[in-house]
Amino acid sequence: MALYYFDIDENGDLYPDDQGTNCEDFPQVKREAISALVDMIKESLPDGDHHRLSIKVRNDSGTIVLQVALNFDVEAEHRSARTSPDSHV
Repeated sequence: MALYYFDIDENGDLYPDDQGTNCEDFPQVKREAISALVDMIKESLPDGDHHRLSIKVRNDSGTIVLQVALNFDVEAEHRSARTSPDSHV
């Protein structure tokens, strides 16, 4: 087992992992990072039209070995006042 640190970045606010998590192998590191990101998405709704969540995983020597990220963007489609979806002209 090896110790990995899962540092969170939410819209530029950094939350370093000071405790770490023991993982058997790299596939487990990847599963843990993805699972943590999914849990973060479930727990917090974006407070605006743009939201970025990422997790950078460091090994015990401090080297980043993985990053998972999600960008949430809302963009409204603007329609001309002259056009209508059911316009026949």
